[in-house]
Amino acid sequence: MGEDDIRETATSEEAPAPAKGKKGFLKILIIVLVVLAAAGAGGYYFYGKSVQAHVQKPKAEKQQEKVEIGPIIALEPFVINVSGDPSKYVKISVAIELKNEKGMEQAKKITPVVRDVMLGVLGTKPPDTFIDVNGRSGLKKELFDSVGRLFADGGLKAVYITDIVMQ
Repeated sequence: MGEDDIRETATSEEAPAPAKGKKGFLKILIIVLVVLAAAGAGGYYFYGKSVQAHVQKPKAEKQQEKVEIGPIIALEPFVINVSGDPSKYVKISVAIELKNEKGMEQAKKITPVVRDVMLGVLGTKPPDTFIDVNGRSGLKKELFDSVGRLFADGGLKAVYITDIVMQ
């Protein structure tokens, strides 16, 4: 037996080994896929209906809640100097939502008073109030509270800031 015979023997023994490895890997892969499919099917069988009901429930509740929007009056934009920095000014547009038509008629009559009250509130605010989202939320609440006092029967429903420009 020469070196060539040994090489042929070694080579012939190594060739079938990868084929067995591929078959073994393929079997393991198929088993893993079958187990995962079974686990997924079992999970869906046991939890699918409860998850599906949980996901669909908020949508059904949202459809039942109808937001009723009352009459809205868009006020002329306010242009004011910013408190604490006289070189800056803000142009802000505000609209008010009323509960009903009776409130709308009252608001039309007292629009100058509503604007005066809003100017009083807006003129005291620093620049950060107009830039920051949380500041604007607080500003809307303060405007609502101030203007809401003008409506005897609680006719004011909401205050909206529709535009802000600062320079």
